[in-house]
Amino acid sequence: MIRLPTHDIHLADDLVRLRPFADADFDTVARWFTDPEVMYYSEGVENPNYTRADIEGIYRGAVERWQALLFIIDTTDGKAIGETWLERLNLERARKEPPDNAWRIDIMIGERQYWGRGYGRHAVRLLLRHAFETLAADRVGTAVFEFNERSLRMFRACGMRTVRRVPDQVTRDGQAFADIDLEITCEEWIAGHGDG
Repeated sequence: MIRLPTHDIHLADDLVRLRPFADADFDTVARWFTDPEVMYYSEGVENPNYTRADIEGIYRGAVERWQALLFIIDTTDGKAIGETWLERLNLERARKEPPDNAWRIDIMIGERQYWGRGYGRHAVRLLLRHAFETLAADRVGTAVFEFNERSLRMFRACGMRTVRRVPDQVTRDGQAFADIDLEITCEEWIAGHGDG
């Protein structure tokens, strides 16, 4: 079994710091997985009930299967408030023929008092910059449940656009909702950021 972290990348701006996810972070992340409201927006299954082994398996599997770069999102004063991944694109519906260098962002702000305050947007922008300027990504995408309006606004504020709507992917309170796939290409990133 691999140990974390699997990289030594640190990204920061004036609001957040992204640092490598380490084994010691599993305690904090496991607490977020017990918060029903966090899970409501984060997980594809309704009322998930993950064990600690399940949680560790999810993160270790992302590294092994998708070469994910796992990060903890800290405030500038060092409080862990969420986690995010930059991983090889793993949605079959979004894949293109090689040599397409496509990546995907997943993000969860686990401390609810930080929702809607720009922390997720800052983290995503740092990941986009790293993907395009360091990893030479052709495009970066994500998938968001259509009821998660806050996340949709955040990704769109980062320059992503909707590329497909996949109906009936998740159920909440007996109602089926779509996945909304969003992406931004390298050309779109450059056009929106000029000389950086």
